[in-house]
Amino acid sequence: MKRVLYTPLHFILVITGLFLLSGLGALLSYDTELVINLGDYGVRLKEIFQQLLHPAQIAMPWGEGNKTYPITTVFAKTYFYSFSILIAAFFVAVAFAIIISYSIMMLPGKGYRFTMKVVNAVDALPDVFIVVGFQLFIIWLFKQTGLLVFEIYAFGEEKIYFLPILCLSLLPVVFLVKQFIFQLKEEENKPYVEFSFAKGFRKSYTVWRHIFRNVWIHFFLHLKPIFLLMLSNLLIIEILFNINGFMMTLATAAISVPAGFFIGLLLIFIPFFIVFQLGSWILSRWLGGEHA
Repeated sequence: MKRVLYTPLHFILVITGLFLLSGLGALLSYDTELVINLGDYGVRLKEIFQQLLHPAQIAMPWGEGNKTYPITTVFAKTYFYSFSILIAAFFVAVAFAIIISYSIMMLPGKGYRFTMKVVNAVDALPDVFIVVGFQLFIIWLFKQTGLLVFEIYAFGEEKIYFLPILCLSLLPVVFLVKQFIFQLKEEENKPYVEFSFAKGFRKSYTVWRHIFRNVWIHFFLHLKPIFLLMLSNLLIIEILFNINGFMMTLATAAISVPAGFFIGLLLIFIPFFIVFQLGSWILSRWLGGEHA
């Protein structure tokens, strides 16, 4: 009963917060000192609300020459492209993280400790450094061989997929690997693991068949920070690859079209809110079934 009441309240509060956030540009101004303009902020929120009543009439500059297009047209062209990159990168990142984590768990003591030092060192690298490093490597390879393996830059409305997906997937891999390893090590000391070894099962089988299955629960609990990490990195990817994507459009709308910015925030929040709530419900049912 508490969940039934909490979920709609949570949804309404977040929507309200996003609406208030969309008009934030009018709240603060700076002349000789920082000034809070509550009057201008109220006027801006009123304007946004009035524009939201007629969303088809909201327009914004986009593309080459900054021509003005309806916000619905701009979002339709950019939303599915950007989020196809995001979703594909997420599954690639999870696959990489599983393979790397499983391989690390199979290493002997010295190999495990050395590999974890490498993981921590890579974790300290800035995201931009990794992406630019990939681009420079492709350029170097092209100069050496004359072969352009992947497109490293988008021109106009051109769509590139492989390298943006690869770079976006690699950025959260280290975070996922560290989370997987931490949870795997926690599970490794539990009685059911010793029982599996006592029955003669190999470590490779026990880790894959038993330990990983229990780690998926903790993985779901970390989905939100992973999603936020990848979403922020998606903007970096679009900037560095010159992609006319949804996050770049949203950044432009935040400055020039506050009502469009609010609609863009809703397009991010609502689908993923539904996915997370549905996943949480399925997980609670699954755990409830296991303990029944």
